[in-house]
Amino acid sequence: MHDAAEATPTPKSEEELKELVSLARLVAYARENARDLNAEFSAYCLDLALGALLQDLDRSGVSFSHESGQDAYLLGTRH
Repeated sequence: MHDAAEATPTPKSEEELKELVSLARLVAYARENARDLNAEFSAYCLDLALGALLQDLDRSGVSFSHESGQDAYLLGTRH
């Protein structure tokens, strides 16, 4: 069983990072749909999953600046 708080992150390849970003987008989309459907507990669980994915990305050196608007695209914000 893996420890949730690993001391040293494992370096990720470019392909693995792309997969993590894709997964984060998928979870963000599902979270927004759950909110639209008033499925509050599902939205909460998806929010936790998204937070974990963003932490993984952050540990891998991928960051999203609030000023640049990049996180809005990643997090599935709809216009």
